[in-house]
Amino acid sequence: MHSIWQEKIDFPSYPILKRDKKCDVLYLGATLQNAVEAHFRQKQGAAVMMLEEKIISQMPELGGMGILRARDIEERRNLHRIRDYILGRGIPCEMEIISEDCLWVHPVKLFLFMTEGIDVYEQTSVCSVQGKRLDIGSAYVDAGEIVEQKEKKDPLYVYVFQDKSFYKIPGGDMKEIRRYKDVWLVGSPRRDLEGAMYSWEI
Repeated sequence: MHSIWQEKIDFPSYPILKRDKKCDVLYLGATLQNAVEAHFRQKQGAAVMMLEEKIISQMPELGGMGILRARDIEERRNLHRIRDYILGRGIPCEMEIISEDCLWVHPVKLFLFMTEGIDVYEQTSVCSVQGKRLDIGSAYVDAGEIVEQKEKKDPLYVYVFQDKSFYKIPGGDMKEIRRYKDVWLVGSPRRDLEGAMYSWEI
């Protein structure tokens, strides 16, 4: 199952890493957060790489809800930095400024822009880690810094509704709500919300 964000998107052809590489910063996992951080680190002059064990174009979790939110002063500073960067560069990610603490974006479009010029490899799993050296089976990666995905929380499911019928759902079963074009997206910990067109897990 693809997410709504992956419809009509042409993904680059990401290679499988098969030879030894070195980098300053290695990101494990193709996530929007990693893509944004990697972009700014590269702009600061670091040699950056990203490894993903799945096929990126088939990852429904890559899209998520497309909501960027700040919960404290540091996160708000980072959010404003991203907002101003998107506006200043005219990044085509369909950004909507909801409040000082919330942005809506097309997450896949933002991911693709932020990873332009960065070495991204898919279908590449880490077999073992010895200090800053990663064994990926067919080769080694030596990295000055390794950024791993944060520990996965309980799954959240994103449901696509054609209309506002989701308002009949008990409030505790909805964590996030946003509008995208002519549909509504609802994030819920429940796996079985009725009335949705389709859903995906994040």
